Amino acid sequence: MTGGVTLLDCTLRDGGYYTNWDFAPELAVACIEACDAAGVDVVELGYVRFKEAGYGAFGRLPAPVGAELGDRIGGSRLRFAAMLDAFDAYDLDPREVGPRIRDKLGESAVPIELIRIAVRYDQAERTASMVESLTAAGFGVCLNLMQIGLAGSAQVDELLAVLAGFAPMEAVYIADSLGSLQPEPACDLVSRFRAALDVPIGFHAHENQGLALHNSLRVLDAGATWLDATMRGMGRGAGNARMEQLLGVLSPDSDLRPVHEFVAGHMDPLHDKYGWGANVYYALAGARRIHPTYVQLLEESRMQTDEKLRALRFLSGVPATSFSVDRLREAFAHA
Repeated sequence: MTGGVTLLDCTLRDGGYYTNWDFAPELAVACIEACDAAGVDVVELGYVRFKEAGYGAFGRLPAPVGAELGDRIGGSRLRFAAMLDAFDAYDLDPREVGPRIRDKLGESAVPIELIRIAVRYDQAERTASMVESLTAAGFGVCLNLMQIGLAGSAQVDELLAVLAGFAPMEAVYIADSLGSLQPEPACDLVSRFRAALDVPIGFHAHENQGLALHNSLRVLDAGATWLDATMRGMGRGAGNARMEQLLGVLSPDSDLRPVHEFVAGHMDPLHDKYGWGANVYYALAGARRIHPTYVQLLEESRMQTDEKLRALRFLSGVPATSFSVDRLREAFAHA
């Protein structure tokens, strides 16, 4: 814990959106060692799924966490986490979620003791039994409320009333999934959650508008005590708050050389290859609440700059907070 803040590194999970969760074991070990040396509290290793087809090893835990990897990072003081997409478990009896994940992760050579459930804010009630099942199975649980910035004030009140009846959790996260939150609305959400719930409040920032670090620091004054970040900000779409920058603010007297060496040696080459980060397209998407997958696919297309901007302007005038292939085709047509 750095200055009373629990820092969670999700490089191997959120960064996997660019690599299909395929990371070299050497990079994973180096990331974990850098986090351990710098005082990070939790490392999220990737996703645990019930539908595993097509994902790299860190997208289907415990696939990469065999004895060799366990030996190389054994003895760490870190806690390890995995994320569960709630949508992946909707077809199951929620009472089976905890036992089934316990059985899956029992094969891991690294003890994964924290499960974070990612769920869109208006579907949160569907996860209550999952939280209870995971808790009964011996896991700590966090709830990451996706796209919470879209909720109106009355919806937030309804959500808080629902969450008050959940089993005890380690943290409830406000996740700025679309990178749309400005500092004041972010702080207002944290304040309301902090006042209504007897549980630590976390914040997961995205960099669409260049506010990931700023928002992460501002919400601390509003009562947040858990923060997510990734090395060099690697994450879906425009990426996340940068761990090396966050540590530099929260722990300025610490020796951050292991983190800087890891970023320079491992993350800079990845950035050269994948090119995540804020740009005008992601800024427009964040301001207009457009799902990041639209931007990623527009950037990968052969469209000209003016065509991409026309497509995004079209998307800003229609519901585009969730990705749809049909809606993308419409955007291409309007471009």
